[in-house]
Amino acid sequence: MRGDYIDVLFGQQGFKVPSKVQGSDGHVYVVEEQIGSGGNAVVCQCADERDGMIYAIKFLANSRDANRLPRFQLETQLIEKLTHARHDHLIRFIASGEAQSLYYDHKRRQHVPLTMPFFVMERASTTLRGFLASSPAPIAQEIYNAQFRGLVGALEILHEYAIHRDIKPDNILIVGERWAISDFGLCEPVEDDGKKDLTRVWEIPGPRFWLSPEANNRSVGLQEEISSASDVFQLAAVFWWVVTRRHPSGILTREDWTGAERLFGPISTALQHSLSRRYQSAKQFCEAVTQAIDEI
Repeated sequence: MRGDYIDVLFGQQGFKVPSKVQGSDGHVYVVEEQIGSGGNAVVCQCADERDGMIYAIKFLANSRDANRLPRFQLETQLIEKLTHARHDHLIRFIASGEAQSLYYDHKRRQHVPLTMPFFVMERASTTLRGFLASSPAPIAQEIYNAQFRGLVGALEILHEYAIHRDIKPDNILIVGERWAISDFGLCEPVEDDGKKDLTRVWEIPGPRFWLSPEANNRSVGLQEEISSASDVFQLAAVFWWVVTRRHPSGILTREDWTGAERLFGPISTALQHSLSRRYQSAKQFCEAVTQAIDEI
């Protein structure tokens, strides 16, 4: 059996996942090296055995908490729905399934069977954080204009299904020449989707250092709602960071902005601390950014 599994790590916990898995599309995927981990999952590279196409495969590794499996199932369903929208700036779903895996039980000192759900998605070359780290020169205006236009459109489509709540440079992937929103593990479905929020009262959903004001207020005990406007804030914070190479902390002024003049207005409005001064929806933000780029 040694050749039938590959070893992966989630924190200090070791797992053995099958070297080949079958997806919901009937294709067999050859699991290769681990390329990441975090949250509740491990991610490996994989190849479609039929044609050799390279993808990424995400396995749920932390299923001990009662909320982890339903959240992973929700993420799988959401990425599949979003793929049907056919937007270039949303990461694309390929297939899903379950892998009969093993994990090492330290108390028993032996490997124990474990069913790990998975889904296959596009393989990115890097994250936006990695891309900027390898690009010492400022990103050209024509490049970020095109990517910002695509990302605000992607967020508008996403909000038809859910609020992301975890937008940060690490969750925007570089796939070819496009920047794509990914990692829907913390998403909260919209009300008419029939799903309840799986977040506990004491949890603070969102990315450290990229939290919206509402999420930061939750961290000090205020039970504020995290809404569509929170995603708008997080995406605008990423835009500011891309253009200026500085985090949008503190009081921002026009002198702090180093990008196109027309874009300062929409992005600074989206970064307002007060909800009453911020765009309330991705649609409003999308329209403002698109108009500004058209006028540049």
